[in-house]
Amino acid sequence: MSKRAAIKTLSCGSVGVMPVDADWSKGYGETWECVEASRCSECNAVLIGREGDRHMDVDPTGESACPGTLSGDGPMMNYYYPVEIDDTEEAARILVDTCLCVVTVDGTTGLALTGGGMDLRWEICEAFMLLGHLPPLHFCDLPGMAGKNVDSKRNRWIVAGCLKSCSVAAGWAKRTAQRLRETVKSTRKFNAREVA
Repeated sequence: MSKRAAIKTLSCGSVGVMPVDADWSKGYGETWECVEASRCSECNAVLIGREGDRHMDVDPTGESACPGTLSGDGPMMNYYYPVEIDDTEEAARILVDTCLCVVTVDGTTGLALTGGGMDLRWEICEAFMLLGHLPPLHFCDLPGMAGKNVDSKRNRWIVAGCLKSCSVAAGWAKRTAQRLRETVKSTRKFNAREVA
């Protein structure tokens, strides 16, 4: 997936996603797992590993002598956002410069925040989009934050993705309302015939 895919190519499968409660304090390796990429403290290489792992120990080629270490906190907030992910390591590499990691909870893949303390809806929407999905409508009411340059290419892309999610959700709501109207009409006709 390219860094900033065209909005029209993004999947609408995550538009209805809502946060799911999770307790990261227990069950690691049994009920949940985390895959997080970080940059080596010495050479900036993107690697999969845990906090404090040495580059030379987790290097996939087994040939690195770099003594640098990895950072990474894993999931921090007690919820995650389900999203279909085929290759969790590749997804983690794509998200390396975001504040989200990839988790698998009871067989369901998703994203989880690796930090908190402020409104991170911009970052959550961007992470979904980087992985090829329109952002969940739940996060599309982006906060106007001091110093946020809405004119940057990155931020215009995120806003465009959120607008498309709103359009998709509005279309779903319109079709649902139409089906309800049709149901009411057909029920009235049925009842009128039944009474006659």
